[in-house]
Amino acid sequence: MLDLSAAFDTVDHSILLSVLERRFGVCDTTLSWFRSYLSDRTQTFHVNGTSSDQLPVSCSVPQGSSAGPVEFIAYTEDVSEVFNRHGVHHHLYADDKQLYVDTPVSDVPTARATLQSCIRDVGGWCSSRRLQLNEMKTELIWFGSKKILGKVPESELHLTVGATTIQPVSSVRDLGVHLDSELSMRAHVSKVASSCFYQLRRLRQIRRLVGQEVTAQLVSAFILSRLDYCNSVLAGLPRCTTEPLQRVLNAAARLVLNLRLHDHVTPALQQLHWLPIEYRITYKLCLTMHLVHTNRAPQYLSDCVQTVSRSNSRPGLRSSDTSAYAKPRCRTRFGERGFCYAGPTAWNSLPDHLHQISDTSLFKRRLKTELFRRAYLR
Repeated sequence: MLDLSAAFDTVDHSILLSVLERRFGVCDTTLSWFRSYLSDRTQTFHVNGTSSDQLPVSCSVPQGSSAGPVEFIAYTEDVSEVFNRHGVHHHLYADDKQLYVDTPVSDVPTARATLQSCIRDVGGWCSSRRLQLNEMKTELIWFGSKKILGKVPESELHLTVGATTIQPVSSVRDLGVHLDSELSMRAHVSKVASSCFYQLRRLRQIRRLVGQEVTAQLVSAFILSRLDYCNSVLAGLPRCTTEPLQRVLNAAARLVLNLRLHDHVTPALQQLHWLPIEYRITYKLCLTMHLVHTNRAPQYLSDCVQTVSRSNSRPGLRSSDTSAYAKPRCRTRFGERGFCYAGPTAWNSLPDHLHQISDTSLFKRRLKTELFRRAYLR
């Protein structure tokens, strides 16, 4: 996980304009608009009521603007050519860059050499764009079972980039999701539950003042949003792992409806029309599959799944004429947690009339109704 120092603040305006013209075909009036937008900017500093003189801003893109993040993405998108040249998988999100390889234990030295060479070239690319790769804050993690990771000597797990040695860590935070080396997701569940209970304690102090309706809105903003963020990565986990999140949901329902600690919570969840954690995960999987099915999902997600009609392993079946998706064969329960299996499993469990809906807003409403019926009305 690569870290760039003050990435948005070091974007060179002349290089950015050149990239927009050369790589994206921005020219004439549109290029003049960008040049005007970036030029003649100044900044001042205010400390204890005293202001500095206006200073010219010759670099950076404003992060809080609508154009700033887009300009930064345009400025850095060709770094993918460096990753592709080394045959390294990667994901880019604004200034966050993750590169990864998969390897058997016997090829760990080769994988290390590939990563080190790739990171070194990324550092050179950063210099050409006047960006600074922060090697001290770059993180490295190896994923695998405890048994597999134990077969690799610790001396072969670090990376050496320039004069910096990057030691592996047991857990990383990637776009708000905590990933541990065994992908058990216990660290993520624990962090989310802890954060939610902290917010609930704060909301409990003002419950009497704001009333039920406002409390429900605050819980939706501060609690439910945390429970639902990236919750599809929890697919296939045992219930004992996700139980802390269900306890958060139960506590939130009791707070909104002002119930006592030992009051039965299921009627409260029904009254608030909240899905249990298990079904909230299914909801997210089905919604993602809907976007895949309607060709509105990122390509890397669409490439993970295929309809039964396109699957060469099951020709001639009656199901090949439906909108069902093929489930790959998985030898372990761990493999069934992947989107390529969990996504089709959730989608195929839906009734056919939901598969035919192309409008996403309508699909969300009908899906919520279907999952609510399964959770409470069976």
